[in-house]
Amino acid sequence: DQAPQGPSSIQPEHALPPAAAPPPAIALIPAPDEALPLPQPRPDMWTRFRDQRAWPVCEPSPGVERWIQRYAGSPERFANNLRPLLPAMDYVLTQSELQGLPSEVMLVPLIESYYRPDARGPGGAMGLWQLMPDTARRFGLGVHGSDDERLDLQSSTEAAMRLLSIHAQNFPTYPRLIFAAYNAGGYRVRKALAGRDFGPDVPLEKLGLSRITRDYLDKIKALGCLFGDPGRFDLHLPELFPGEQLTAVSTPFPIDPERLAERIGMEDGQIRRWNQQAWIRRATTPERPLLLPSALAAAATNTLASGDLPVATPRVATVEPAKDGQVHKVQAGDSLWTISRRYRVRLADLMHWNGLSKRSVLRIGQVLRLGAP
Repeated sequence: DQAPQGPSSIQPEHALPPAAAPPPAIALIPAPDEALPLPQPRPDMWTRFRDQRAWPVCEPSPGVERWIQRYAGSPERFANNLRPLLPAMDYVLTQSELQGLPSEVMLVPLIESYYRPDARGPGGAMGLWQLMPDTARRFGLGVHGSDDERLDLQSSTEAAMRLLSIHAQNFPTYPRLIFAAYNAGGYRVRKALAGRDFGPDVPLEKLGLSRITRDYLDKIKALGCLFGDPGRFDLHLPELFPGEQLTAVSTPFPIDPERLAERIGMEDGQIRRWNQQAWIRRATTPERPLLLPSALAAAATNTLASGDLPVATPRVATVEPAKDGQVHKVQAGDSLWTISRRYRVRLADLMHWNGLSKRSVLRIGQVLRLGAP
């Protein structure tokens, strides 16, 4: 094939030759067979999940089959319930990829909280990842009543990734134990394995793990089967469409996320789900960007640059003594401890008046007595 000519190799007719030949421009143009390959589109979320699993093959045991039936006994309903969770699931999968962790990490919040950032569990566990207060503090999260970073998708995911990475370092030849350690704690798993000779293919029931932890791993494997081979279970997985992936948008000054959502045409429920802490405080912080769908990132950036949004003042719960007959309606971010502090009542009394214990799970909208019935 004839090489293409550079722009300076063609001279007008009758033009005098130049005094010195210019550098050949053709050298700057790669030949066709040297052209750089076009970047490949990123695989979709489900393909990425299947390619990076710790359990690459679905091998249902009776326990796994039981959880497959529990999760997807109605495949259509299961798929519909997954649909609004996909942006957060993709975000968690991306973070696990950056840490080199198995893709089943994406399943952990599904099991722990069904991707609810305001979920409350027994013993004080909270958030998407159901982190305990001491664990959250250990990994740098603030745990301060309604201003609890476990409610934040980004902050809690960063902490969970650090914790899971430690488990991965402790069990480098058996990555499946990452999830056992997340459920039971690294110390308990190491203690259960002490003196045992095991490899990556040893059945989990032979590793001395508790029934609760084995059941937790069955849930991981069941969801892995459903997402890894959906056709086998007559499941049509929902699709994450372009523009729905979450991206971080910095706010140079505190703003009310609800007002931003109104300006850019975003549902309030979405911005609340992905930015729970900022939504509760009614104000962002410059240190913590908002997570928004990538399709709305440019509109959000332009709105912030316009200066039309007012500076927001963080909402702080006021402290007021409880009055006779007064009740409190549980809101997102509440805990028994924060409610008792707000109304200046003893935590033990608050639990007694409402028939609760420290393991009780509060529900949004639940009405609590603030005095003896």
